[in-house]
This record gives sequence, structure tokens and C-alpha cells, in this order.
Amino acid sequence: MDTAHEERMTAARLPGDTIVAVLYEQHARIRDQFDAVAATSGPERAAAFDSLRELIAAHQAAEDVVLRTVTDKLLPAGLTRASSDEEAAVARELADLEGTDVQAPEFLPRLRLLEEAFDLHAAHEESDEFPAVLAELSEREQTELGHWMKRATRIAPTHPHPALAGHPMTEAVAAPFAALYDQARDRLAEVHGKTDA
Repeated sequence: MDTAHEERMTAARLPGDTIVAVLYEQHARIRDQFDAVAATSGPERAAAFDSLRELIAAHQAAEDVVLRTVTDKLLPAGLTRASSDEEAAVARELADLEGTDVQAPEFLPRLRLLEEAFDLHAAHEESDEFPAVLAELSEREQTELGHWMKRATRIAPTHPHPALAGHPMTEAVAAPFAALYDQARDRLAEVHGKTDA
């Protein structure tokens, strides 16, 4: 059984739209997208890679705003700092990969390095942060956070200017992962601030 399938099965056993169920589903979707990138070539690979970048940017930005806000209070600082460091490692690997032509011989081995960085980060979240959320928060709180996580992921802008749409190579140059992530974080911080007001 593959990891994405296991994550979906775990999510299905959790109540409703709780944050942990939502995050397991997002992890599975990102894993599936890694497979899609590796399984394609040419323009299809470029488009699949753009989708992967967008999924990771929205996911990480939403986690920072929603999950970290909670786990920073539930876990020792070292654990949440390690999680943030792992996210930074994913971002670094992705930034390195963005400069590589998707058809170059080194692209797939470097994609594998990115996937390994993501796997490590997801495994630590699932073994450290998720159990703390499940143990310490009520189902109602978890569901509220799950709704916010879904909303945050949806509203996080992950696409560059519409004039660039449909041009994957132009998008890769004009909107590197760091820019996508920053746009997502800024938008989520803005919306989260309005929600709290």
C-alpha cells in the first residue's frame, strides 16, 4: 500500500473535515502530484510541475497560518522549529529545481530529492504535530481549524498574473516558488487579520 493511499485511509477514519483529516488529504494529493510529474514528459511535465509548485505553496502557507499557530502552543518549541526548518528545506529544494529544464536528465533525480524533503516533513508532522492536535483539541475545534485550513488553501493565490497563464516556462521564471509562497502567506495573513478583527 502506498503512502498516499494510507494517508487517505487515515483521513477517512477521522471525523468530518477536521484539520488533521484535511492535512492528510493534502499530503496525499501532493504525493500524487509528484507521481504525475514523474510520469509525464514535455509540456505535460511542465504543467504537472507547475501544479505541484502551486499545491506545495498553498499547502505550506496555509499550514504556517493555521497549523503552526496551534502547534506552537501545544508542542515544545524545538519540534515546531524543526517542522519550520523542514518546510524551508522543501522550499530550497524546490527553488533549486525550478531552474532546471523539466526535460533535462538531472530533473527527475532532483525531483526525487524534493520528494524526499517533502516526505520527511510530512512524516514528522504526522507523527508529532497531528497527534498533539488530536489529543489536545476538541472535535469542534479541530473541525473549525479544518474549515479554516480548507479556506486558507483555496484563497492562497498560487498563480502569477493571468497574462502568463498557459505558458508554463514563463510562469516558472515569473513566479518562482518563493514568490508563490510569499503571495500566499501575505494573502492569508491579510484575510486572517480581517477574520480576527
